[in-house]
Amino acid sequence: MVSMRSNSIEEGTSYGTLLGVSCVLLVDEEYRVATISPGRARYPALRHRNFTLIWSGLLVSNMGTWMQNVAQSWSIYKLTGNDPLYLGWLGLSFAIPMVIVPPIGGMIADRVDRIKLLYITQTGSLLLATTLALLTWSGALRPWHILFTTFAGALLLAFDNPTRQSLIPELVPRQDLLNALSLNSATYTGAALVGPALAGALLDIVGAGWLFMLNAVSFLAVIGALLVMRDLPRPVRRPTSLRDALFGGFIYSWRHKLILFLLLLSALAALFGRSYQQLLPVFADDIWKVGSGGYGALLSAGGAGALVGAFAMSSVREIHSQGRVLVASGLLFCAALAAFALSPWFWPAVALLVVVGVASTVFTTMIATVIQLRVPGELRGRVMSLYAITLIGLPSLGSLGVAALARSLGEGVPRGWARLPLMLLDALDVDAATGRLGTFAGAPRAIILGVLALALVLAATAPAFLRVSVSATAPVVQQQG
Repeated sequence: MVSMRSNSIEEGTSYGTLLGVSCVLLVDEEYRVATISPGRARYPALRHRNFTLIWSGLLVSNMGTWMQNVAQSWSIYKLTGNDPLYLGWLGLSFAIPMVIVPPIGGMIADRVDRIKLLYITQTGSLLLATTLALLTWSGALRPWHILFTTFAGALLLAFDNPTRQSLIPELVPRQDLLNALSLNSATYTGAALVGPALAGALLDIVGAGWLFMLNAVSFLAVIGALLVMRDLPRPVRRPTSLRDALFGGFIYSWRHKLILFLLLLSALAALFGRSYQQLLPVFADDIWKVGSGGYGALLSAGGAGALVGAFAMSSVREIHSQGRVLVASGLLFCAALAAFALSPWFWPAVALLVVVGVASTVFTTMIATVIQLRVPGELRGRVMSLYAITLIGLPSLGSLGVAALARSLGEGVPRGWARLPLMLLDALDVDAATGRLGTFAGAPRAIILGVLALALVLAATAPAFLRVSVSATAPVVQQQG
């Protein structure tokens, strides 16, 4: 399916500033999502058999993935004597492949049979989870094992994610794409509600090894779904040069400013906002003293909110301006995350993470929907690989920075560069509010600094993004660079 643009639609120009650099966003003022008639099914994407199969398989598989994420973070935190910096190294081992490799994964996804490629990535992930389980049961598990398997798993995901993202528009008609993308988001966020809670409850009972093995078994759900899918579309693969194959996504994004700045906004949100999850073991174990069960509850709270946001987006009947929803949800995310970091009580913090989850899902779904609707089908894998970097890779890359910042800001007398952010926090009374936490005060301080940076970017770019709106049904013609 090729995204097209109507000749009758006038282009409007809005000006915004991104990190102090003036930029122009070409937005279509008259683009609107069509009103859905009252008789239409609330979740129309689930009426398409192939989409329902892959959606169900991903829901099970992602539950296992979340359980493994909990086991990995908790295991490396305990194996290293509660050193938060190793949580950052864990994030970095995941981030490196997810930042570098997705463009290659997107290129491959646009040139080969996407179903066969998913067979390979899902089977490889199954084998890695099995390896972790065997190492844990044998008592041989070491921090470097966790870092290595995380790196290898992210390498597979760098091919898997753009392949799955670019497959979705081939499984549903264009008018059901927003619904399909929202439900696709729910497979991960819904699993984030159940998976961490189960992992937190089971971690002390059966140990990390069984969580790794449960994740290995969960990949069979996706493999089984792929096996029984039928009547799959065979999109035409146009021959392209090596340059276009490798850099087509970059070139398209550079030429189309709306796509470029949506990717940049997603990247900044990943670095300054969504990297907070890597510090949750510090909050659970050292600040609120609620152990692995509390850690699972914190992850589940974010998952619960994300699930609410995903189903709310999938059932919405009309969105007149995606840009306004995007900006509002981004600012709500910042406010709720800041309140979470400063909360002295565990259960109010859990409730705030529910709000964080809702806002984050609405924010990312709006970005993904606009990109999917505007990018031609033959380029979708490559452009969505860039989005995968911002959605999955950069939060983990940011986790190393936030972990290092947390360690520096938690020192009794910060040294060097850490003095400057501490002066800012002191001016905002954050330093005094977190001083009771001692060396663990660095975690909430680091999150607050990230939130402040993201909120400033959103406020600066809001005039440009407020006018963004894209049609899901209007006939369109391909944009020219």
